[in-house]
Amino acid sequence: MSLPRVPLGSTGLEVSRLGFGSLPLGPMQANLSVAEGAAVIRYALERGVNFIDTAAAYRNYAHIRQALQGFGGQVVIATKTGARTYERAQENIQAALSELGVERLDICHLHGARVTDPFVERGEVLQCLLDYQAKGYIGAVGISTHVVRVVREAADRPEIQVIHPLINRTGLGIIDGTAQDMADAIAYAHARGKGIYAMKVLGGGNLLTQREEALRYVLDLPGVDAAVVGMLKPGEVDFNLAVFSGQPVTQALADGAPVAAKRLVIPPHLCKGCGECVAACPNGALTLVNEKSTVDPEKCLLCGYCSPVCSEFAIRVI
Repeated sequence: MSLPRVPLGSTGLEVSRLGFGSLPLGPMQANLSVAEGAAVIRYALERGVNFIDTAAAYRNYAHIRQALQGFGGQVVIATKTGARTYERAQENIQAALSELGVERLDICHLHGARVTDPFVERGEVLQCLLDYQAKGYIGAVGISTHVVRVVREAADRPEIQVIHPLINRTGLGIIDGTAQDMADAIAYAHARGKGIYAMKVLGGGNLLTQREEALRYVLDLPGVDAAVVGMLKPGEVDFNLAVFSGQPVTQALADGAPVAAKRLVIPPHLCKGCGECVAACPNGALTLVNEKSTVDPEKCLLCGYCSPVCSEFAIRVI
């Protein structure tokens, strides 16, 4: 199957429409070994994926570096810094260059996520990215965000070349609006020349039962150049390749990426212990233990009713 590649806005970069979302394979979620994680990434690269999304917080640069060893193709790597100071952002950039073993970061984002006014709150971090871009260590400067208003503001900022917005068919995780609000902002930003690649297209795993429809929804949105999807197994890569290549999803592909193999996780460092998810669970699978929400896998049916009530977007299916 032929995986489409497209220009990423006006950056001069050409990326596969399917990007490898690396967060799930690292210590924040599945915690695959370097060898295991590198093998999955390499499997995707050898089948046409040339775009990898990571971040300083994901702590998986070693996985990516090993996957790239001996690979002859061109690979676009996007990373992010969640730093709050110029000095810390500088450390993140230098660590990324060193640990990935590259001379330049193709894209480096201001890791905004839930920050509602990042250009003010993280202004010195943005300046650090621009300074390193001027020195040739960063190709394109971008921002990742869950906020509709930030997408629209970034669209009008010439220094921002790439936007990495949260978008999925239900609007799960969007801070200040609906899926349609975000879709409209994306279309506006793309018309302004920004490269757009989507995140959380499966709602952190909560849309897996409708995954083909969820993927196609985002792919069909005006202005979306590409989307990154977390993948932990070759079968998941194959399933996503079929969808992104416009091929039919066979039963064999679906069987190779079974939804039943997933599990719900709530990273303790993200849970604030409010208990809203406990009250929302219709299966009695969630309880508060030491002021943190805890999952009973024997009772969890992966229905996803808990995720929309989590203000921290901490609940994930992996």
